[in-house]
Amino acid sequence: MTKSLNEEFCIQYLGVMLDSHLNWKAHITHIMKKIKRNIGLISEIRYYISTHTLALSISHILLDCLGSYTYEISIKPTYILQKRAVQIITFSSFFSSHSHTIPIFKSLKIVKFFDLIKFTTPVFMYKFYKNLFLPMFSNFFTSVRNIHNYKHRTCFYASFALPSSRTNYGIFSLRFQGPKTWNI
Repeated sequence: MTKSLNEEFCIQYLGVMLDSHLNWKAHITHIMKKIKRNIGLISEIRYYISTHTLALSISHILLDCLGSYTYEISIKPTYILQKRAVQIITFSSFFSSHSHTIPIFKSLKIVKFFDLIKFTTPVFMYKFYKNLFLPMFSNFFTSVRNIHNYKHRTCFYASFALPSSRTNYGIFSLRFQGPKTWNI
């Protein structure tokens, strides 16, 4: 008895949406739906819960998405939803030209999503440098000291070699962006 296998274009495995092209589009779409649903709930309960509690819930909702973002084109929709959520909990106008969100973010002490993405890469690199990861990550980055036998100025710093990359996929990957951020 033989069974035929059906081709699936998108599956969910361990909470991550994987598609047949192995990119993050399906996962980002799934997370965006979750964020929109949660923003709808926040807009309903904002009358009954303190602004501080709502700000914490927005931060928690957005922390769920951090792992799947590298391209700016996929970060921007989440940032727009974060701005919308901040405007909702502070009862600010969406359409007024005077409702800038930067002062609102500062008053609520919320980190913007763009800044959160920029912060997580150096933290990852620091943990790698201090060997705080599992052994399976030990060869993820290559130190400049391990490549050359001769001394030059980058050998005196804790710098990592940039891997070669021919595509945007490689350039925006953590394997490339991590050393690039760390070596600055």
